[in-house]
Amino acid sequence: MRHITSPLAGCLLAASVLAGRHYFPDYFQAIVRFESVLLFLSGLIAGIRLPDIDLALPGLSHRSGITHSCLLAVLPLMLDLPFVAGGLAMGIALHLSSDIQPKTWTGGALIRFPILGSIGMLSPLWILFNIVGCFVVLFHTMPQEHEVGHWAILAVMLLGGGWYFLSEEKKRLLPLITLAFCMLLVHQYNKGRLNVEIVIRYFV
Repeated sequence: MRHITSPLAGCLLAASVLAGRHYFPDYFQAIVRFESVLLFLSGLIAGIRLPDIDLALPGLSHRSGITHSCLLAVLPLMLDLPFVAGGLAMGIALHLSSDIQPKTWTGGALIRFPILGSIGMLSPLWILFNIVGCFVVLFHTMPQEHEVGHWAILAVMLLGGGWYFLSEEKKRLLPLITLAFCMLLVHQYNKGRLNVEIVIRYFV
């Protein structure tokens, strides 16, 4: 049931913050500086389990490419909720980093789509691509916060990631390497230090 309760808890926290801003603006001034952090935390709580929501959705197989993707983190951007999007992106990236190391790349470990079915050995590439996409969303939201907010969100990221790997993940090395590589890739690209054509030629 955690794949349902965690996203619901995140949605409830985000809804509470947004309702407080709208219906109780006078009282909300006391926590307005922490609004972005609370929204980021709500996205993180929801995102850690959100990809497995396919277990509860009829018509979707487990490891669905629809839910195991960065697209779920893009949706809040369209609703003008950048910090929810950033938290979702971080949570989904944590989840996908764990999915990168199944016992074998067969059966339920493979990414599947409705009608199309399994994408086979393209599954690890799909996961890596979407972890990168999650960090693109995350880095897109960060400049929209002031300096204090940056540090607070960074603290939430570190605490949330630390809790996830210490309590939920037994094999930590490969997921951590994957996250570090994808984050560095996006960071270098954003700074203009990465020549995409060279990278493509190297791997192709």
